[in-house]
Amino acid sequence: MTLEFLQMHWALVGASVVGLAVLLFVGWRAWLDSSQGRLQAAYRRLHARRLEAARQSRTMQRATAKLRRLQKNAGSVKPLRLQEATEAVQDAEALLKIASDQVLIAENHVRKIIVEEFPPKRHERMRRKYLPEEPENGKPFTF
Repeated sequence: MTLEFLQMHWALVGASVVGLAVLLFVGWRAWLDSSQGRLQAAYRRLHARRLEAARQSRTMQRATAKLRRLQKNAGSVKPLRLQEATEAVQDAEALLKIASDQVLIAENHVRKIIVEEFPPKRHERMRRKYLPEEPENGKPFTF
């Protein structure tokens, strides 16, 4: 490609760059709308929810440990500070409950995509791959 060719066909080169960008975007959207793309997106959300639940669990453990320390030294701690620590533990428990519920919802979304979008002979293998912590309680899966 010479400079003279670019000067003569600048519009063609510009249109090809725009066309390539559009083609890449359409391919990306097609993959996102496919069953595998939807499963990957749901799995990423599940992973993010699990990380958030683990973070909330650590926050609750720290708040509980702080409350125990303050209760141990209750004679030399201001009552307001002890009450604030108690409320912090209650807030942490509520946030942990919310985070664990969001994990359950995300797991159900992954299960639903596996059941609806993939053939039955692949279900068990996909559940083992994407939901390794699934408890075996003997109950059938329901939405």
